[in-house]
Amino acid sequence: MTTRRDFLQTLGAAGATLAGLSACGGGHGNGGTGSTQPPIAVPTSPILVIVNIDGGNDWLSMLPPNAGANLGIYQTKRATLQIPGTQQTDLGSGVGLNTDFTGMDQLHALGRVAWITGIGMPNPNLSHFTSIDLWGQGATVPAGNGWLGRFADTAFNPTGDVLRGLTVTADLPIMLKGATRSYVSITGSGGYVYPAYLLSSSPVADAATLEQGWAAALAATGPDPASAAAYQAAAAAGTLFYDAQNNPAFGAGGSLPSRTPAVLYPGDKGYPVTRLNGSALSSTLSSQFKLIAQMIAAGLPTQVFFTRLSGWDTHSNQATDHPNLQRTLGGSIKAFYDDLASITTPSGTAQDRVMILAYSEFGRRVQENSSGTDHGTAGLSFCVGRAVKGGLYGGYPDLANLDANGNMKFTTDFRSLYATVLDRWLGQATSTTDTLLGASYPRLGFL
Repeated sequence: MTTRRDFLQTLGAAGATLAGLSACGGGHGNGGTGSTQPPIAVPTSPILVIVNIDGGNDWLSMLPPNAGANLGIYQTKRATLQIPGTQQTDLGSGVGLNTDFTGMDQLHALGRVAWITGIGMPNPNLSHFTSIDLWGQGATVPAGNGWLGRFADTAFNPTGDVLRGLTVTADLPIMLKGATRSYVSITGSGGYVYPAYLLSSSPVADAATLEQGWAAALAATGPDPASAAAYQAAAAAGTLFYDAQNNPAFGAGGSLPSRTPAVLYPGDKGYPVTRLNGSALSSTLSSQFKLIAQMIAAGLPTQVFFTRLSGWDTHSNQATDHPNLQRTLGGSIKAFYDDLASITTPSGTAQDRVMILAYSEFGRRVQENSSGTDHGTAGLSFCVGRAVKGGLYGGYPDLANLDANGNMKFTTDFRSLYATVLDRWLGQATSTTDTLLGASYPRLGFL
């Protein structure tokens, strides 16, 4: 049974010093095949697509060292899980790209991928839940709202912009929660869903039920003015879900216009990567990307989308699981990127307007265990898009200089990535960005 407290939380109404200054510099390294294309200008109507690599990605198996001092240490500590040089595309600077990361070598060769290696934070936490909160909040101490939620508080119309921020997952991550504005969850072309995790049982199926819930909550607030104000704020925030369902972009029937993707995605019949095992895994991220492409083609005025691919907590069976995850992630991103080129919008092709930002809550330990890798630090983020200046950014951690627990030391503060995106992609003033993040962080050079 949903209590008043549950209801209020449901609607979410109430609401360092950089360790590697080389992160400010330009990209370097451009291995692979193909011809590098110069980046386009940042579009006037940019779209940001967040990809949450959920579970703690062992990025040393994505971008392993292939030369220099790090190589010998890597080979010693990864006796069974090391990625052989024959399975790598050389990115330069002693770094290789695992060919299991399907399609990313082609995007890199075009100059469309910015790799931010060694990204992390001071005093990292190796709990999934805490680290997810820290990445979501853009903070090193768990507190407050999400960095994209704070952006929404600042940039979104207080009573409009219902569809400006969306997640295509069934939950509402803390990253998307603001003090006055939260994002909306839409997981299918039939309209919105009420996030299931916010309720004690199944999602609310229709807006009428929600309306009755708001009315009941407001009627039950009693004489306490503070309680009444809180519930009124909750009801106001809850109308976002109702308005999203009834937005004209969904049509009279509350559904998006149908669309056939221009390319095959992982999980589709005939998809050319034959070593992609597990159709459920393959179709998870693909389905989210297809829905986003459908939304963009339908003209939804969304500026920020959130997606997720889970399963990266590879304590065991990593030799099988991690390659499949890489093929799913890389193949889905490459298919989505190609598919966007077929969508024309009033502000240009969707491919010109979209930038993908991928992150994981932490990396993995350098030393392998019996059949996998344990929680570690200093992860990998990357951005993909036509306006991205591709290459390697930040500093690849020194594997000979690990911390007392055998983990890598971070070289780029994760808030430098956020600051770069807020300033140079989402168009926030430098002073506004610094306020949203609580301090000023060096910007990265990929935009």
